[in-house]
Amino acid sequence: MLKRSLRHRLILAFIIVGILPYILFMTYTFFYSEKKILNEIITTQYNKTDYISHLIDNHLKLLVKDVRFLSNLDVMNDILSEDIDRRISNILIQKTKDYNLDMDLIVIDRHYIILSSSNNALLLKKFPKQYTFTSKNGYFIDASKLYIYSKIFASFDLQQEIGTLIMSYDLQNLNQYLINQKEYHSYLVNHEHSYFIGKDVGITIDNFKQKNSIITDKNVIVYKQLNGVLKGWYIVYGVNKEIALSFLFELTNLIAFLLPLSLLFIIFIALKYSKRIVQPVEKLTFVTDEIIKTKDYATTVNIEGEDEIAKLGNSFNKMIETTNNALKQLEYENSLRLTRFIQLIEIFNTIIQTNNEEECLKISTDYLKTLTKIEHIYFVKHARKNPDYTHLYVNDFEKSKKIYFGSLTLNIQGFQDKNEQRFYSSIITMIILQLDRVRLINKTISVSNAKSAFISLMSHELRTPLSAIIGYTEYMISYEELNDDQMDIISNIESSAHYLLSMINEILDITKIEAGKMEAYIQDVDVLKLTKSVYDMLLPLAQSKELQLDFEYEESKNNIYKTDAKMFKQIVVNLVSNAIKFTCEGSIKIKLLQQSDRVILSIKDTGIGISKDDIKNLFNDFTQIKNNLQEKHKGTGLGLSLSKKMAQILEGDVYLKSEGMGKGSTAYFYIMIK
Repeated sequence: MLKRSLRHRLILAFIIVGILPYILFMTYTFFYSEKKILNEIITTQYNKTDYISHLIDNHLKLLVKDVRFLSNLDVMNDILSEDIDRRISNILIQKTKDYNLDMDLIVIDRHYIILSSSNNALLLKKFPKQYTFTSKNGYFIDASKLYIYSKIFASFDLQQEIGTLIMSYDLQNLNQYLINQKEYHSYLVNHEHSYFIGKDVGITIDNFKQKNSIITDKNVIVYKQLNGVLKGWYIVYGVNKEIALSFLFELTNLIAFLLPLSLLFIIFIALKYSKRIVQPVEKLTFVTDEIIKTKDYATTVNIEGEDEIAKLGNSFNKMIETTNNALKQLEYENSLRLTRFIQLIEIFNTIIQTNNEEECLKISTDYLKTLTKIEHIYFVKHARKNPDYTHLYVNDFEKSKKIYFGSLTLNIQGFQDKNEQRFYSSIITMIILQLDRVRLINKTISVSNAKSAFISLMSHELRTPLSAIIGYTEYMISYEELNDDQMDIISNIESSAHYLLSMINEILDITKIEAGKMEAYIQDVDVLKLTKSVYDMLLPLAQSKELQLDFEYEESKNNIYKTDAKMFKQIVVNLVSNAIKFTCEGSIKIKLLQQSDRVILSIKDTGIGISKDDIKNLFNDFTQIKNNLQEKHKGTGLGLSLSKKMAQILEGDVYLKSEGMGKGSTAYFYIMIK
């Protein structure tokens, strides 16, 4: 019966375990996968259209804001002078260069004559009167051009209109926000004027709605109407349907092909190995039944082989040989040990609940009196030289050594039974550990309160005046009548104040983390774009030291991961800044790559390096490694420590590798993919 039932169950289990995943996968694929994938693609496309439209809207709002800002500059009063200098033109040319887009900035007088322009070829020409400026500020679109205008008024008479500032913006500039790849396409269209921005990929939409999705034989398309400056336009985003579903089709065909082959292989393996498994188990079962019936512990089982079941048979034989001799001894010892164990648990549970040294000692001595039947057991403070007493030594946490605390009037060595000596020694150890715990808790509470008070005082006393200093220096920097030396002094004051404020913020962040008050705000984050922004921000710093700063990344369909954008960016800034700070010459390489379960960012530099012995201490708070270059860059020593703690909050980590001093180093930062 055992052979028949167990073997059949093993065969059936092999078949079910092997075939069930195929059946479940094929069922899921047939009924749900294609529809679910298409719905997820549409959702993703909507998110991307929202994102692109947000970028375009912010870009155009910035243009409108800049035009209004330029029109209000005092330098625009030059329009009224007979001999107009190049101050206005220089401003327009520089602003056009800053944007680096296909656009022109022009200033016309009230007779539509172009007095100043970022394009010298337009000077003194007449702006077409077909364009009318009905309001103080506005914009309109004509063909492929977006015109943004703002009327100019004399600064000494705000009622006197002296001209108009106009930005002529080529709408093809918006191509930079669009996507044109093999499987992804996006474009902007104004169906009323049949104007198209982006590459025509043959996607036709007959009737536009406010927002809609369309699934055709070839494409999955979503579109959305834009607001603001481009009101009446639509952004269209399409994905090649065949490419999007190709992996699903290929996987389904492959599994359907492998199914019969897998079934045959599983049946063969099940038949072969089920027999090998069952036969030794039968022998063990038979011998076990015989021992139960006869109580003959001399019976053994013979199983040939060297596998786990054969080893089990040998172990079974050894167990039978020793069981009979050990049973009576075990019964006695188990009874005694169980009693002592229960007593230890009771003592431990009672002692651990004490809140001070006096309570701990009183309860402990009461227990010892009850267990030993000795009435004269008490605690004495000064009896270190008495050999008949048990001395208590506790930790001095400030000096990292053991100190004498007192003695109990109990001589543990006087017990003849070694087990009794160990039993009472365990109780003494419990007492010492609880005394250490009570003293450590009291010390920790005191230190924590002092630290919290210090941090609170520092935050209030330092951040308030520093914020005032920064505010005043920023105001003085904007003052135009300062000479170069004065401007340098004020800039140094501002940078120093910002540096001090950043040190305070780092210390406060460390305090928040240690107090468990810093939490991650998890959201969808484009880590590639975020890392690229850090690269762009720190590139001038590297160039000022004549260092080469490179950024490499792998092309990926999805760079959106769930993390805290602020913490992620702060960690990357800290690591790249450190690399720039401690590299005198050479290069720094930032590399972003994705593995199966994590996203990894590495920052490799050719800087001063670090010894392997110092790496383990580098992530401690307020720790800096002593070397000649380090002396030139003072800081709090919190950058790497703060980065590591933040990375751990994000369920990741930061670590450092280096071959030694002068051989550069590589910092690694990763977060797990959810």
